Amino acid sequence: MKFVIMAGGTGSKLWPISRAKDPKQFIKIVGEKTLFQLTVESLLKRYTVQDIFVSTTEDLVHFVEDQTPNIPKENYIIEPMARDTGPASCFAMAKVAAKYPDEVVYFYVQAVCTREPAEKFLDMIEEMEKLVNKEEKLVTGTILPKYIETGSDLMKLGDKQELGKGMNAYQIKEFINVVRERMTMEQVGEIARNNTVGTHTNHLTWKPKLFFEAVKKYRPDWLAVVEELQAVFGKENEKELVAEIYAKFEKGRVELMTTELIKDGLMMAVELPFDWAHITTWDDVYRYRRSRGLPEIEGKVMELESNENLVLSNGKKLIVLAGMNEMVVVETDDAIYISPRSKSNKVKDVTDKLAETNPELL
Repeated sequence: MKFVIMAGGTGSKLWPISRAKDPKQFIKIVGEKTLFQLTVESLLKRYTVQDIFVSTTEDLVHFVEDQTPNIPKENYIIEPMARDTGPASCFAMAKVAAKYPDEVVYFYVQAVCTREPAEKFLDMIEEMEKLVNKEEKLVTGTILPKYIETGSDLMKLGDKQELGKGMNAYQIKEFINVVRERMTMEQVGEIARNNTVGTHTNHLTWKPKLFFEAVKKYRPDWLAVVEELQAVFGKENEKELVAEIYAKFEKGRVELMTTELIKDGLMMAVELPFDWAHITTWDDVYRYRRSRGLPEIEGKVMELESNENLVLSNGKKLIVLAGMNEMVVVETDDAIYISPRSKSNKVKDVTDKLAETNPELL
């Protein structure tokens, strides 16, 4: 089994700390190690560095070199430009398939910080590999949510199937695009009350053959570009040729394919048998820190009649919260972000606006 860690994103929902040139997966948000390092370390408990590929961009590859120098450079998959997760996944799968055409490939689309205990996480990977080989479907991961939040997409779950080691898998009936549609807590709560839903934990697992069959059916335009790319792999001027061809990809998320697979009954989800916590929004950061006994307040901060706030400051100014509850305050040298914790996903609206008015702050 092979693994692709998708590490080219900007983590814009954790602005202003996460920036395009210093994104969340490579910074220490939750402890002494980065999310990227935690991901690699968990895999190395049972697999080797030869099994791990990293998909990233040219301007971020130095983080990979610095933080995981043991991963061989031939396992770096460098995206020439941003075309979103669909083309990035196509390119990554093509590169892995060139060396391992018959291996099951597991994509880390989202940085995850907690997989405890690690042995159960690794057991799940093995069960997912068996399920892909048996069902010949795309398999992902899910958890039955314990609280309402807007930082993750949801899936309506159907028939349950028992796997080995006490695990369960579900047929996926429908994908709920919570993040892209920027749903409110109330909208998500209504969906959860009326359906059996699972949080999509982005553990996309399938074979190259199945992947490219899906691309051919749902995005033949992407497949045409992939075939051009495959024809230049190994050439002396591969980097230049790849950049020229990659520009032909139409931008789009991998969900453009996976949602169609769900409609055709070709996608399943394994319920995670371990503790899983993701870091997508500032509310996630608060919940993670609180559950681990880590400080929720950093910097020069005074709270008066205020509770359950996340305040991260560089300490250059005193920040005073008076009568404020469940808020997020994040201060850097050039920006301050403030919002209710329940609306921390709104930072994406902020970064969209900054792209028009102050792109230097992204």
